[in-house]
Amino acid sequence: MRPVKLFSRWGSLAAVAGACGCAGMQPQPQPCPEPAKAATAPVAASTTTAVAVSTAAPSGPGLRRLELSEWPPIQDELDAKSLARAAEKSLKYLEKFKGEKKFFRVGDVEVGQGLLSETVRAIVDAVRETKDPAALEERLKRDFDLFESVGSDGAGKVVFSSYYQPVLPASLKHSKKYPYPLYKKPSDMVDVDMAAFNPKWKGESILGRVQDGKLVPYFERRDIDVRKILQGKKLEVAWLANQFDRLDLHIQGSGILELPDGRKMLAKYAANNALPYKSVGLAVVGSGAMSRAEITHDKLRDYLTEHPEGEGWLIAQNPRYVFFEIVELPDDGQPFGTIDQPLTPGRSIAIDTKVIPLGAVAYMKLPMPQSTKEGELLGVFPTSRFAMCQDTGGAILGPGRVDIYMGHGPQAKMNAVNQWHEGKLYILLKKLPARER
Repeated sequence: MRPVKLFSRWGSLAAVAGACGCAGMQPQPQPCPEPAKAATAPVAASTTTAVAVSTAAPSGPGLRRLELSEWPPIQDELDAKSLARAAEKSLKYLEKFKGEKKFFRVGDVEVGQGLLSETVRAIVDAVRETKDPAALEERLKRDFDLFESVGSDGAGKVVFSSYYQPVLPASLKHSKKYPYPLYKKPSDMVDVDMAAFNPKWKGESILGRVQDGKLVPYFERRDIDVRKILQGKKLEVAWLANQFDRLDLHIQGSGILELPDGRKMLAKYAANNALPYKSVGLAVVGSGAMSRAEITHDKLRDYLTEHPEGEGWLIAQNPRYVFFEIVELPDDGQPFGTIDQPLTPGRSIAIDTKVIPLGAVAYMKLPMPQSTKEGELLGVFPTSRFAMCQDTGGAILGPGRVDIYMGHGPQAKMNAVNQWHEGKLYILLKKLPARER
């Protein structure tokens, strides 16, 4: 999210302090150490403090078309119904471009809305109709082209993090119990389409506010939460019990608010101030209070609670600020992604749209945490599945990063905060029919 809309997500904190991910788009994230390999990945520190990895990749397309001999074994380990649900959302998004002269780059080709939509439908049909893995693989090789992400190293290294939707106690009214506000998007926030000034900047935008006749960066977190620059402007839409919950919500990009009367509402991402994300977790590590190996979601929360005199200063180290709108909770309780459709746990992923178009069908192979419904971690195991590219995130930059949406509740949180592993990402595209003219 930023000059370009993004859901949140910004990503999880699954190594040291997570990775920044909804929800978005992209100011440059901070550099950080290389993530551990799957077999030795550190325990997640949480999705509330984020760290980004270098996603620089060799020049050229971020996707490489594979020969049939290069295809990996294909097996979808989730139920076909969840794939169909996710596919329905992608089709609704792609329908918006029907009839438009708009093209999406996939590797070495540019495709239209029609081919992306056909790919989505054809994948769902193939998985539903072909139960035998060998037969499914044969059908896919016959009907689809497969592109592999070149990754951050040019050899396919992709780091997978994860995000979830927190459930937080909140109120629509200010009180001593709920003193920390969530703000709606301010009316003085200006989003400038750079293409209006030069066509070479098509797709680029810059966000800020007008001061003394000039466009300047929008207020940062310190201005808003410490100096209270927005207080009294009737922008408050809800109130939370503590600053840590607010930071958590800002990082995840959306969340479920449990109100005192028992109702549940959705805090939906509306905008952000387009300033760079900086990790609060790394600020704590930098202060010497905790080491990288020690920091976790719960330990960070406890530390800030036990040191209220420094809590505001530490949280203000992250200038990025997110604005929300409060809406009715969707029937499935899931947040909206960048495609402006509800996300599907385990099937929706956030990608960099400069590499992969929203609405594309992905296939991924990687180690993923598995836990019980009560949130007890069972371990980290290899898995493979199809996914739908439906979201973006602040630290999801380049061909070497992907963020997986996990849902909400104890199981989703446990899986999300423990996801930080290397894997492989592929994009499928339905083969073109023979030319008729």
